[in-house]
Amino acid sequence: MKYLVLALVAGVLGGCGSAPQPPAPAASVASAFNPTDAAWLGLMIPMNEQFLRILGFAPTNSTDPAVRRLAAELTVGHQAELKQLLALRDRARLPTTNAHAGHNMPGMMTEEEVVALQKLRGPAFDKVLRAEVKDHLTQSALVTRSVKAAGQEPGVKNLATAIEKHRTAQTARLGT
Repeated sequence: MKYLVLALVAGVLGGCGSAPQPPAPAASVASAFNPTDAAWLGLMIPMNEQFLRILGFAPTNSTDPAVRRLAAELTVGHQAELKQLLALRDRARLPTTNAHAGHNMPGMMTEEEVVALQKLRGPAFDKVLRAEVKDHLTQSALVTRSVKAAGQEPGVKNLATAIEKHRTAQTARLGT
């Protein structure tokens, strides 16, 4: 059952292109963490890291004060989440390498898209950033629901509950 849930988590990010595998051999992962916990941490960390990177372009690339405020607000929340995700990863004794590096996954941009976004300015930048924000919030909430349902470690489940609540509220504020 645990590996079925892991496959489900990997399937949510279907564009990844890799066969679902635990991020580390089971013997090295702390026993309080199940494969779903480990898979979620392995996905959420690079999602948040990249999201923070693209939000960092807003102060110089956006001409819309609302977009700059949104980016600043999301940055604060995602930085706090990332600290908690990294602490959980360390407690789980998971590898620090990104098993999904170079994969094209929903909720994340390719490196080429990130570079293209960094070059945009004004309304063109704002339009793409808003779309990426909505995509990130939607996909990370979707992945987070799976660990809420099938995760094991209480700290992971508590953080997942908080993240899913924040993502849902943030997405609702964005509108369509």
